[in-house]
Amino acid sequence: MTLAAVVAVLLVAPGGGREAPPVPLAFPEFFDPSPQGLEPSVRLRGLAGKRVRLIGYMARMELPPKGGFYLCPSPVLVTEAGGGTADLPPDAVLVVARSAKGKELAHIQRVLEVTGVLELGPQVDEDGRVSRIRIVLEGPANARRHPFQLR
Repeated sequence: MTLAAVVAVLLVAPGGGREAPPVPLAFPEFFDPSPQGLEPSVRLRGLAGKRVRLIGYMARMELPPKGGFYLCPSPVLVTEAGGGTADLPPDAVLVVARSAKGKELAHIQRVLEVTGVLELGPQVDEDGRVSRIRIVLEGPANARRHPFQLR
């Protein structure tokens, strides 16, 4: 799918009307150190359900998810043979374009900026992959700029 097609099929955010500008979010803000491992930070948990803006790189995957892509802090190549999404960094975010459900999106190598609603918690997609951090893209009708931009 081309970038123009992706922008054309993005989900329109619920609520409509005037919304507050998205809150900038950065990958280093995702986790707090914990003896049990990585724990979602207070900031990340506090932004769940809110509009956020995140900048990163689309992961290049042998078997990309349908209807979305993983956004990472740096360029990533994921070779899933036998390991599933194990090569993704722990702060990888599944970016969901619900209206592109079932469609594979073309890889874009440049930096991307996404705007949408932050979701937290385990969720299984149609291919059986589990994501813990997601951004559901909003449509251009509710955004001052397209929520999926090349930088």
